[in-house]
Amino acid sequence: MKLGLSSLGYLVEDGLKSSHSSLFDFFMDATRKCLEDSERYDLEICELVLEPPLIFENENIEKFRELCNSFNVKKQVHAPFVDLCLCSHNKLIAKSSLETNILATKISNEIEADIITIHPGLANFLIRTINEINYNVLIRNVKELLKKTEQLNLNICIENMPKNAGILLDEEDLVGFFSFFNDTQLYLTYDTSHFWTCDGNLPNLWKYLSNEIKNIHLVDNYDKNSDSHPKLGTGKIDFKLLFEILNTYNYNDALIVELSSFNDVPESIDFIYKFL
Repeated sequence: MKLGLSSLGYLVEDGLKSSHSSLFDFFMDATRKCLEDSERYDLEICELVLEPPLIFENENIEKFRELCNSFNVKKQVHAPFVDLCLCSHNKLIAKSSLETNILATKISNEIEADIITIHPGLANFLIRTINEINYNVLIRNVKELLKKTEQLNLNICIENMPKNAGILLDEEDLVGFFSFFNDTQLYLTYDTSHFWTCDGNLPNLWKYLSNEIKNIHLVDNYDKNSDSHPKLGTGKIDFKLLFEILNTYNYNDALIVELSSFNDVPESIDFIYKFL
């Protein structure tokens, strides 16, 4: 298993407490800090969240590539997710979301990342009867994304969602969704907190989708109505059970510590090392 760190907590912490001359400077500063800590704590992977997505401007892509190349730690990418919805029944929103994810895969290729995580977006919460439409739109858009990026040396992972997202929730949802893809097309980023909020059955998830899980977000939680990303080991996620399952299935891919504050990084890493 390869332990890594997400830049999410650096973006959140810097966004709350720091001032920058531009959103891009804010993004670059948070990314730099995460890369520095990934090497400081001798981690194998750094997962870089492309939010806010001002990085898509050409001159910014070059600056981002230079920053990434100045660090030796292996990189993977989390595509933008704010304001995006690959499952939207609004065709304009779905189209823009697909185009944004395609751009994110190209940036991933620029920094030689081999994994990118994408979000499905939010299903319609007012009219639950159109949930099937959300799934059909998502399947169509993900297939188009895979088609557009098939020449890239990149594994695309879609993330399971918390219960308030209304889509890709428990193991039944995920098994049904992945039945539309073959084993070499699409993978799963399993988020421990998201799955817990949906009362998912963890042994069954791994029983049916162990071959598809290629990335794990290690996230704690203590409230099924929120997703606060507290310090690992302080919430209700059963990490002992998780690592027993990982060992059973010989999981040897990424484990990404995903927090809401970079101040919790040292203790969270120490906590996870107890299981490795």
